[in-house]
Amino acid sequence: MHAKEKVAVLSSLALIALLSFTTTSYAASALPAQWSAYGQNTLPNGHLNFHPFDHGTTFAFPDATSSSPAYVNYLLGEYTASLTESNTISATFTITTSLPTTSFLGNPDGGNPAISFVRLFIQANLPEDGSASCVGGHKNVNNYWWADVSAYTFAPGSATVTMTVNLNNVNWSGICGNPASSNPAGFDLALANIKYVGISFGSGYFFSNGLGVDGTTGTATFTLTSFAIS
Repeated sequence: MHAKEKVAVLSSLALIALLSFTTTSYAASALPAQWSAYGQNTLPNGHLNFHPFDHGTTFAFPDATSSSPAYVNYLLGEYTASLTESNTISATFTITTSLPTTSFLGNPDGGNPAISFVRLFIQANLPEDGSASCVGGHKNVNNYWWADVSAYTFAPGSATVTMTVNLNNVNWSGICGNPASSNPAGFDLALANIKYVGISFGSGYFFSNGLGVDGTTGTATFTLTSFAIS
């Protein structure tokens, strides 16, 4: 299974109604209603529950060491303006921990939960066509894209991070490990039909399977202080 084959969590996004905006550059903190954090936890019966757990640009990291381990997968805002490969996305965020030694854990299904990271993500609104064969179902392989060239790996303690990635197709890859450069027409079509922009949280080999705080070491919050598309 490829690092980005965690599309199952994305299937629930169709159930979420977010307010739309059309500007191409904005301060995320000024538009808190436009953003929601999505996460997952394991229910007592063993089933996986994926759900929006907070709204706005600040959220508390779920406890990955609780009796029902929980993780954050995405922080997303709806974005319906067309983009092109000449655009650039930039995000700045802060991670504030209760102690300097507070640490993070990724979802263990990534193979190595000690590795946890965040990267830029975009989702298009193309018709589902079953082309994402790596995950089965009706997903369109051109709907889900992650930035390959910039990621922040979590370390204990607080941090302020800026990530900037140009939308040139050489910088992005899709849900089945497909480089955008291998299908520039499909990538450009996705950019012209954007549905969500934001950030994904992953661990081990997966880009969006989620991460949480090690509750035995303290608590932590995430704040998206700016998000710009230029």
